[in-house]
Amino acid sequence: MSAAELLAQQTAIITGGAQGLGFAVARSMAQHGARVALLDMQADKAQEAAGSLPGAGHIGLYCDVTSQEARSQAVTHVLQTFGRIDVLVNNAGIQYHAAAEDMPEDRWRQVFDVNVHAMMFMSREVAPTMFAQGAGVILNIGSISSLLGMPRRSVYVTTKTAVLGLTRALAVEFAQRGIRVNAIGPGYHRTALFEEYEQRGVLDAERIRRRIPMGRLGTPEDIGRAAVFFASPLAEYVTGQFLMVDGGYTAFGAPEDASL
Repeated sequence: MSAAELLAQQTAIITGGAQGLGFAVARSMAQHGARVALLDMQADKAQEAAGSLPGAGHIGLYCDVTSQEARSQAVTHVLQTFGRIDVLVNNAGIQYHAAAEDMPEDRWRQVFDVNVHAMMFMSREVAPTMFAQGAGVILNIGSISSLLGMPRRSVYVTTKTAVLGLTRALAVEFAQRGIRVNAIGPGYHRTALFEEYEQRGVLDAERIRRRIPMGRLGTPEDIGRAAVFFASPLAEYVTGQFLMVDGGYTAFGAPEDASL
């Protein structure tokens, strides 16, 4: 099987797919033969992004992943267009930074709604179709925050840790009905959001780079390639797993200024 055939004839839904890591996953999957549906709050941007993907027939749709009605409408549209759903990538996510003692309750709940609740209910939305097919892949996007605590990120760390529990629970529940469920943990990748944080002084890119054993920031394509692996037959006996794609960041336990 050639690389271009790894995902041939498969249909993939990617939430938050109009930009950033979601779009990188979409591009990698399209390069390997998948038909892609990009779901995003920005419908025009999703349609434009879908039109730029390699291959033909990709679609971009509006979807607020926190809305039951919007989720159902989007999945119905995908089924009407492609006739099947083989892969769901739960990529949509948001952050909120605040000291724990100042965390607004409404913000806490909002981040949970997007990062955890929507992931569960998008998975529930596609599961019946995958059960009927006897096969499917759900891929959840975690973070280095799934494993590490970070100041001023209590809600993000908590939600991304919850992603691991949800991944394992769904994996063991769905395994005998043909659905594999795994998760990817991106490290620090040079996306538009990363560059925005760098320009605002929220992140020090050079300091982060020195902390990464492989000596470089990740690229969005690093995540895309990992996603293709999990979605493809190469991972047909892999479920309930969490793969860090971080250049060794979470494996490195020495003091930050230690010589590599």
